[in-house]
Amino acid sequence: MELTLWKSGFVPEGEPGDVRLAFGRVGEGPSPVLALHGITAQHRAFNALARHLEYPDGIVALDLRGRGDSGKPPEGGYGLGVHARDVARTLDYLGVERATIAGHSMGAFVALKTALLYPDRVSALVLLDGGWPRREEPSEADEAEAAAVEEGLNRAFRRLEMTFETPEDYLEFWFPGRGLTFADLPPDLADYYRYDLERVEDGFRPKASLVAAREDAELVASESPTLEEMRGVTCPVMLVRAEQGFFPESAPLIPDQTRDAMAGALDLREEVLLEGANHYTLLLLEEHARRVARVVEKFLQR
Repeated sequence: MELTLWKSGFVPEGEPGDVRLAFGRVGEGPSPVLALHGITAQHRAFNALARHLEYPDGIVALDLRGRGDSGKPPEGGYGLGVHARDVARTLDYLGVERATIAGHSMGAFVALKTALLYPDRVSALVLLDGGWPRREEPSEADEAEAAAVEEGLNRAFRRLEMTFETPEDYLEFWFPGRGLTFADLPPDLADYYRYDLERVEDGFRPKASLVAAREDAELVASESPTLEEMRGVTCPVMLVRAEQGFFPESAPLIPDQTRDAMAGALDLREEVLLEGANHYTLLLLEEHARRVARVVEKFLQR
């Protein structure tokens, strides 16, 4: 079943270095939430959240450059500052002066960078299991956390080099041994995986660019704000953490100690720890996305 949740649109190219940016929109209000996805995802990651979010101005979810149906520049065309400029371009195109920006995973780092570079354009931030501070002198514990992140990213990156004979073979990559078809998945999740693929000569490939993912992974590690730099974010912040990391039963990406440090640097107004959720299911499973929608609504009503 095809979803009709999103109204599709494109931000046109402007100055040199710009690319056309694809987005989906739900609602027509003057000040929508602007949502930014993770490093190999696309805007349909917000399907369930958008469906349950009762916010009168709606939501606009962007395909970051190199992902989804947005333009895919070559190496050298990525990084947090570049994505932040794309966010500002999107707000210009939508005619939105200031917006709440919600970012999941890498999208949270882009959201923070946008708030630092364009503070007049950001009214609030919603950080969804991302945006932890960069440590200039990592400890052994920090290095262990970085290794866990790298392990999770490597699995996500591996599929970007693969061609799948059928879309169902793509589901087999994500759900090995279960023999699932798209009809077996909730409509929001099925739509996410369908949109993630594009037809190529030999079958189907994920839309996300491996060049983009690798370059952004390196630059997020080196360009994300330190704890001291985070103090420059002046808008209110909401933090949503998953109880687990990339994999079931794995350690959370934002442990309590990191959460406490972020709370000391940011104007943290609302937060929630999603029990039973991991980094992906926080958005992709309806039961968790519904709860995220409720707490985001509360934050927006502040």
